[in-house]
Amino acid sequence: MWRVVFYVTPATCLAAIAATVLACLAVERLYSRHPDSVRSAARVFLSLWSFLVLAVTVIPEGTLGTDDGKIYWLPGEGLLYGTSGLDASEISMIFKQEAANALMFIPLCVLAYYSARRPSLYIALGSCVAFSFVIEFTQWLERAGRTADVDDLTFNTLGAVIGALAIGFASFAVARSGAPARGPAHSARR
Repeated sequence: MWRVVFYVTPATCLAAIAATVLACLAVERLYSRHPDSVRSAARVFLSLWSFLVLAVTVIPEGTLGTDDGKIYWLPGEGLLYGTSGLDASEISMIFKQEAANALMFIPLCVLAYYSARRPSLYIALGSCVAFSFVIEFTQWLERAGRTADVDDLTFNTLGAVIGALAIGFASFAVARSGAPARGPAHSARR
């Protein structure tokens, strides 16, 4: 699964964001007609996607308790201070990993939003940030070949924000197109 990072390019990032916006437009239209069906499907996909994210981020890469348990607290620490001696391809790989962290959380935010009985962008975003924190905390507790890093939390949150922006745009566009209105995307009431 880690090899997916090799395919992260600016073009694939833009394609993923465009696909998310298009999917949100389609889901917004469906949601106005069949909210229970959309909610049920979103819950199934949210469970599957969450399991995949956990499998990719939390399964130990070594023996439990064998690492030093270091946490990288400074944003950009790996790029700002840890690049001496790295060649361009290794530095590029760091950028690709950060982009993959963001891409991984775009669908998570979208699915969390549409799976809720009373969708709220704030709750979906908060849930994604909390989920990311739990992942980083678990990696730190395991001390098994993974590193807890504030950059991962930052880029996961960026991905969730991109997902929230896609939802907001889709909600606005569908409302403007004359489709049945269901209220603003950030509303917690139904």
